[in-house]
Amino acid sequence: MKILTRGDLDGLTSTVLITIAESVTEMRFAHPKDVQDGKVKVDKDDIIVNLPFVPGCGKWFDHHVSEEQKLEKQGKFDGAFAVAPSAARVVYGYYKKHQAEFDKFKELLEATDRLDSAQLTKDEVEKPTGWILLGLTLDPRTGLGPEFQKYFRWLADYIKEVPLGKILQHPEVKKRTDRVMKEQEDFKKILQANSKADGNVVITDLRGKKDLPVGNRFLVFALFPQCNIEARIFNGHAGQTVIAAGASIFNRTCNVNIGNLLAQYGGGGHQGAGTAQLAPDKAEAQMKEILGKLKANKK
Repeated sequence: MKILTRGDLDGLTSTVLITIAESVTEMRFAHPKDVQDGKVKVDKDDIIVNLPFVPGCGKWFDHHVSEEQKLEKQGKFDGAFAVAPSAARVVYGYYKKHQAEFDKFKELLEATDRLDSAQLTKDEVEKPTGWILLGLTLDPRTGLGPEFQKYFRWLADYIKEVPLGKILQHPEVKKRTDRVMKEQEDFKKILQANSKADGNVVITDLRGKKDLPVGNRFLVFALFPQCNIEARIFNGHAGQTVIAAGASIFNRTCNVNIGNLLAQYGGGGHQGAGTAQLAPDKAEAQMKEILGKLKANKK
């Protein structure tokens, strides 16, 4: 079997669990939008994890609320779907006969739940440690660049062999965690210079910005505690504009189902976070619509 996933901590934890339960020969990575648009080839040997469903796949595991409304239309499939804190939690529940083996990774699974569902404390955002810090070295939104694939594949095996303390001291991990912590202050300054509060929404516009320092995507909520949603805008592929919205993890008064909202614009996500890639000829108008709905702060 082959795993097709995204390169974040949820994808990694899911992969660790699946490779215990299944014979996996290959790990591949894809952007959700490319999968959604049918640009990624999939067959019966593929286990799709934390990505949209593709007919003809071998198994599918996901937890995004924006996919729930599609279940009836797509019909029966092997695998599991549930609106859960992480896809890894869905994988854990599916392979019941392997749960005793999975329990070795209980702390990793719990950290994955909390990071993927943004259930973090202010201290964990400003001074991340342990599995949360490791997760930031994988999260594409941290900004460490495209070299994650080899790192991801190596971690998927290494995690099974050594304890967390030793993992964090390995040179391949430490150079990334050191960079995250070193550039945190510079990233905070970028957020302050390119973000503004518009009612309940903090808008961070990073279009045209290159060579940005890396940093924790949740920092903006510590800087704008009065806002309950962030809309981050940046350049995408082929002239597209990406809008990534997320509910504040400190000011938890957001009433918008963000995943379902952005699904209306070809994207998707969770109740509290989502992304959409907007075509060049529609981006400005659609962004205005999306921001208006976020400011309305209604379901």
